[in-house]
Amino acid sequence: MSKSYGPVKVLDIPELELTSGQIVGVVGENGAGKSTLMGVLSGTVAASTGSIVIDGQELHSGRPDHAQSLGVSLVAQEFPLVGKLSVAENLLLGRRPASSEGRRFGSWRYDRAGTRAEARALLADVGVEGVDVDRPVERLPVPVRQMIEIAKAWGHHPLVLILDEPTSSLGPVEADKVLALARRHAEAGGAVLFIGHRLDEVRALADRVIVLRGGRLVADLTPEQASEERLIREMVGSELAKADVSPPPSVEREVVLRTEGLTADGLGPVDLEVRAGEILGVAGLMGSGRSRLLHTVMGAQPRTGGTVEFQGRAFHPRHPADSVAAGIGLVPEDRKEQSLVLGASVRWNITLATLRRISRRGVLTPRADREHAGRLVQELGVRLHSAEQPVGDLSGGNQQKVVFGRWLAAEPRLLLLDEPTRGVDVGAKAEIYGLIDEAAKEGLAVVAASSELEELLWICHRIVVMAHGRVVADIPRERFSKELIMTAAAGTQSAPSPDPQAAAKEAMA
Repeated sequence: MSKSYGPVKVLDIPELELTSGQIVGVVGENGAGKSTLMGVLSGTVAASTGSIVIDGQELHSGRPDHAQSLGVSLVAQEFPLVGKLSVAENLLLGRRPASSEGRRFGSWRYDRAGTRAEARALLADVGVEGVDVDRPVERLPVPVRQMIEIAKAWGHHPLVLILDEPTSSLGPVEADKVLALARRHAEAGGAVLFIGHRLDEVRALADRVIVLRGGRLVADLTPEQASEERLIREMVGSELAKADVSPPPSVEREVVLRTEGLTADGLGPVDLEVRAGEILGVAGLMGSGRSRLLHTVMGAQPRTGGTVEFQGRAFHPRHPADSVAAGIGLVPEDRKEQSLVLGASVRWNITLATLRRISRRGVLTPRADREHAGRLVQELGVRLHSAEQPVGDLSGGNQQKVVFGRWLAAEPRLLLLDEPTRGVDVGAKAEIYGLIDEAAKEGLAVVAASSELEELLWICHRIVVMAHGRVVADIPRERFSKELIMTAAAGTQSAPSPDPQAAAKEAMA
């Protein structure tokens, strides 16, 4: 099986076999061909050569409807949900139950009550509760949309379940539900293809792990063979160097951000303090308020109470543009929906936040724009053919570098990061961690919210844990542990919640 775009061959797999009851993990760097492979198997991408046989029947290449009829369900990395439609309508799109009256008279009318009931049952089957099935999908946070997409695929009762980064936007508890679902499907005799960047997750789940590099299958390993070191070596073709994390800044450093009693819809009250050069992590389960906190500070969500001080002065952003002008940047959770203009060039996207700076007397020349973009692309190590190509053509890791480059070039005093490495491979993660650490060494205050505990434990000087919109624990680096963070996040017992100023001093002493 192969796939080419013009003269460029992006996928070349001589043979791949899946058996019933088996979970196959698929790993590789961004651009290795994982999503192309899943697209070919699910019929959304037409193969250039080769054939696919599912349970004895050959798949008509490039026909997703035929793949679905043969029992293939794909949970894509980018959710193909219809934002204006309700949760129930998305879950049963194309197969909504007809009402008894509609069936009697041959009408197209469907049973709304039955649709709602079936939607609730589908969500409950994948462990999701408390979601209003009449609510438009576009008004739901990314983790909930992820679980809806999984429930939608599960509802087709697939033979082959393809999961493309299904846990990238989920916290540990929700991710465990997805992994349990994959095991349940395999135990029932189905086959599972599981693409993941969290290598510990893949290793714990899979019966086999295959590694793609440059569109080719370079390794097919048993769980015993698939050590993290072996997987990384196969993925990148060499050992991955670990970056040194800078020590916490001294307690004398300027307090860049301070919140007292901060409240918003579903948030607070929150007391928080971040100093220049500090990387503060924000942990918590899905719905804990991590994203709401960042959006409220940025002015993207209305504040309902409390105070915010930025660089020692009262700060009242009415709109994100006020925060940008003041020196605050936000890398949002969903880069494609909230940050990038996918059809525009890399150059256009990466220079958006610095147009005033590179303009002369209000006039931006194409030459200045190209030179500025070229420098940023080179400094960040963005892999591309040309800065003029659409940013949507880049891999996830390179898209995320473009978003980082845009804000770092603007030289903010405070950078807010929401899931900074979502959908990014281990190599790109290490590079992004290096960018964050270098920026902190130069005095930038960073607040990083993430569902990946390993990420926070690796890059942060201090971690606050949120639950039900409040900070329930403030943990200095010397006391970091997964158990302490998860205990506080789940609220299973009282976790230490010291005064934020005292915690900051303890962390930076």
